Amino acid sequence: MTTMPEPALPRIASRVVLRRLAPGDLAAFQAYRHDAAVGQYQGWGAQPDEASARFIAEMGAAVLFCPGVWVQIGIADRRTDALIGDIGVRLSDDGTQAEIGFTLAAHAQGLGLASEAARALINLLFDATAATQIVATTDSRNLASIRLLERVGMHRVASADALFRDLPCVEHQYALPR
Repeated sequence: MTTMPEPALPRIASRVVLRRLAPGDLAAFQAYRHDAAVGQYQGWGAQPDEASARFIAEMGAAVLFCPGVWVQIGIADRRTDALIGDIGVRLSDDGTQAEIGFTLAAHAQGLGLASEAARALINLLFDATAATQIVATTDSRNLASIRLLERVGMHRVASADALFRDLPCVEHQYALPR
């Protein structure tokens, strides 16, 4: 099993910090995870405080970048350390590919912070894992996500009809080689 050494986090960028989720993040986490507009294209749904607190504790203690296992990493404002979003990461079972997905609070959107966090994560994954490619999947209607993926250098490699929340949609897959 390939795991990265714990000193990889926090990862400091210009305006954001990638770090472990922590119990003190619950209110901010719940605020954006309960925002219907933020969650419109997400695979997760809002949860009660108790379930989110357990999730935050699990992610705060999870081994980073275990093949086959999703882990969420917090995105925090560098100045205040306030949680503004999170990025999910899953290494493929053989460790050669990393899949990412991101969520950013509405008040932090449109400022380039998600792009900065995604770039920091991409660099972290290429520095600390054997992944030769990073991939992401997004709904074709999620124009902000598409722009973000393209801003960080990812290229659309496939599109396919899919069902999302029991409704038909088209999903685009993006990839970035090492």
